[in-house]
Amino acid sequence: MADREPWLLARGGVGAMEELCAYGRTIIAQRLEALLAEVDGVRRGEDIECVHRMRVASRRLRSALRLFGDCFKGKKARRWRKAVREVTSSLGEARDLDVQIDLLGSISEDWEGEEAVGLALIMEMLKCRRASLQPGVITMMDAIVADDAFQEMGSDISAVKEMGKDLSSLHPYAFAHAAVAVEEMMEHSHSVPVYEDWPGHHALRIAGKHLRYALEAFREAYPDRLNDELKVLKGLQDVVGELHDCDVWLQRLPGLREEAPLAIAAIDRLQSVFEARRRELHVKLVERWYCLMQERFMYRLLDKLKGRRSVETCPVKVALISDVHGNASALKAVMESARSRGATAFLNAGDSVGLPRPVESLQMLRERDVLSVIGNIDRAALRAAAGKKVRDRQLEMAAQSMGKEDLEWLGSLPEELRLDICGLTVLVTHASPGQEAEKLTVHTPDARLRFLAGESGADIIITGHSHAPMARDCVGTLFINPGSVGRPREGPEASYALLDLPALRVELLRVAYDFEGVAGELRAQGFKDLPRELEEGRTRDKVLEAGAWAEPLHGDRRHADQVRTLAALIFDGTRGSHRLDPKDRELLEMAAMVHDVGFGEGAEGHQRRALDIVMKTDMDLDEVERRMLACVARYHGLRSPRRGDRVFKELTESERERVVKLSAILALADGLDRGHASLVGGLDVSIGKGSVNIVIQGQGDLSLEREWGARKGQRLAKALDREVIVVDRE
Repeated sequence: MADREPWLLARGGVGAMEELCAYGRTIIAQRLEALLAEVDGVRRGEDIECVHRMRVASRRLRSALRLFGDCFKGKKARRWRKAVREVTSSLGEARDLDVQIDLLGSISEDWEGEEAVGLALIMEMLKCRRASLQPGVITMMDAIVADDAFQEMGSDISAVKEMGKDLSSLHPYAFAHAAVAVEEMMEHSHSVPVYEDWPGHHALRIAGKHLRYALEAFREAYPDRLNDELKVLKGLQDVVGELHDCDVWLQRLPGLREEAPLAIAAIDRLQSVFEARRRELHVKLVERWYCLMQERFMYRLLDKLKGRRSVETCPVKVALISDVHGNASALKAVMESARSRGATAFLNAGDSVGLPRPVESLQMLRERDVLSVIGNIDRAALRAAAGKKVRDRQLEMAAQSMGKEDLEWLGSLPEELRLDICGLTVLVTHASPGQEAEKLTVHTPDARLRFLAGESGADIIITGHSHAPMARDCVGTLFINPGSVGRPREGPEASYALLDLPALRVELLRVAYDFEGVAGELRAQGFKDLPRELEEGRTRDKVLEAGAWAEPLHGDRRHADQVRTLAALIFDGTRGSHRLDPKDRELLEMAAMVHDVGFGEGAEGHQRRALDIVMKTDMDLDEVERRMLACVARYHGLRSPRRGDRVFKELTESERERVVKLSAILALADGLDRGHASLVGGLDVSIGKGSVNIVIQGQGDLSLEREWGARKGQRLAKALDREVIVVDRE
């Protein structure tokens, strides 16, 4: 056996959930204590800083409850966040008035005459308004003491375990949450140089707060407590905070002209003061932001959060392979090519089993210490070897040829590998992380990749399954699909990838081999389609074929890919209720790619036109497939199919039932991208007693997606005879 790199000894990942939750409870306890400490001071109303500190404490507590919410059973964390949010909201106007009064007081010293009188009048109006709010503030303070949510929170976090000094296991979690906030800030970076973009500056401010609160929550997991990074962010927040204060005043002043006509002189001067101050602050914001960008502050921050460290074995060159499918000739050629290019290790993203030579392929993988994960085809082969029906003659033949050693090795493979290579976290899985069937391709929406990057906390994610080579960077996470060794796409040459670490250089490579000889072996084994596909260099993907055909007709590939992704996630999450099979899933994905083909002639009636267009297409489908695809695409709106509808009535009862369920899933997925903005990056589906609960996650305001998801979800509710509840995760 060859000498292994130290990281090759790792197999699978060790969760740090217990330590995370112990840490999280400690943070929540600290922040709850900070909030409660201000109750008496806020009630008295003598020191405006008490209100300020309580609002900050409430925001930090909400952030901690969001970060560590999964540590609590049921909907506790959500209920607690709601209670804390009410505190934040109830103090909002009071705090704004405190700031405004204090600010006017600081600039009034050199005011004289009519301007001074007007300013005094405005200050008196604000003080009266502030005094009128104090009874409500006192009521809220009393509510905090009596609120069951706060009492429950205090009780649940009271038993905090002592944590070890080494909290490095928390680094992936810190990175995952911070990466989302960084991406949110970067999305608003275009607003920075635009003076008039007040909403964009405000959005940048909010995103910066999210990042700062996340870093503060995890700072104890780092030796330097992230002091330098937090100092930089605080400086940026101070500027955008003052900028926001100016914006509030500039928006308020026109109303004051009607409320206080005797203070026009003071209002005019305030207009000039705040406009000048805003211009000054905007210059500071631009300078500070571009300085941060030039210094690559965000990238360095994410690197630090990952906890990167040097390893003696670096640098290293790793060969990435996937989808061998029993093609031993192609595998041998790839291994020889990789070794000649300096590869010292191999990672395999699964689907190793197939024909013509499964035993030889598995033997090469074992003998050369190829660290592998299991794929869907591998699992099917194991089922076939156990005597279960798999409806695939190729897998049945492969299973029959494998011996005990082959089956034991295949059965020992993990669903995923999480490795530390050169201080980088590398995640290897066959399909998408946590998803058995999802294919990550060049067309996968950015929102989905951002979600997976944040959830995984990995620096590099290696997948297979699609047979399509890909290398994409998203939020500092590198997604790689090496393509297929044994069933390549876009040419007969075998595909693989070389990854240089820690430089993060990726090469997507093709290797020639005797594919005609392999095709001859497959023909000798009685196959017709497989040899032809191998010689033509194409592995059929009906979904991508449908997407390529439909794109010129609707012109919105981004929306189609988003709907496809969401529909597949809903299908997988409701599998136990709809009882559809994998071929139905493929049909659903195809329908997602073509559902908007009728848009070429306008929005009105596009659903009906979709049916006609699909029925006339020359896609390689049999008549039943064509009818079902046309119907699923046609009924992606609020209307369900009816028995007498054209084309739908030509289907059998079983086929109609499948169309009803599939079109309902498609309609819900389409509703979740109502704005065609691909905001939803992920969703969690749970089946309750009489309900399907869908929690959507993403960036930005998801209210439109949530609303239309709930409306269109009523069709799925009827199809599954379960209530469908759509909410978004805070």
